[in-house]
Amino acid sequence: MKKYFTANTLAGAAVLIALNIVMTRLLSVSVGPVRIGFGFIPIALGSMLYGPVMGTVISVVADVLGAVLQGAGYWPGFGLSAALYGITYGLFLYNREKSYKTITTCIMVQAVMIDTLMGAFWFYVYAGMAFPAALIGRGINAAAMIPIKVIMMKYLWKYVGARIEKIKN
Repeated sequence: MKKYFTANTLAGAAVLIALNIVMTRLLSVSVGPVRIGFGFIPIALGSMLYGPVMGTVISVVADVLGAVLQGAGYWPGFGLSAALYGITYGLFLYNREKSYKTITTCIMVQAVMIDTLMGAFWFYVYAGMAFPAALIGRGINAAAMIPIKVIMMKYLWKYVGARIEKIKN
């Protein structure tokens, strides 16, 4: 059985959780209806390095801590979406080739299923937003972030992730 909770893995996960909170809560920029954020980077890197289980743990813990530290209430619907990000990054990219095709497939699945459909549903349920309006808004945001995520993840792995993986092994 794989050991998920070694000292090195937990230390790496803690750093990635802290980075996610900072990048999501402090380094996001809104341009019209599009919110450009980089909180996906630590989640993707954690899932690529440690697998879908640790990627999910990193994502959910960062989501809960970020909501609490920001003073916002925590809502489990967004937590489920966070968990699915960790799972999908891990399933598509852990111990697999990090090609543009693989990364793009992963990001497209997330954009349609998690960002657009689930995101719109959560805004409908949580905020009472009209579902068609939420769907359009979430779809625009997801489409705008696809190229940013694909390019960032490809170069992140090339210049950071591959080096960390060599040290880790």
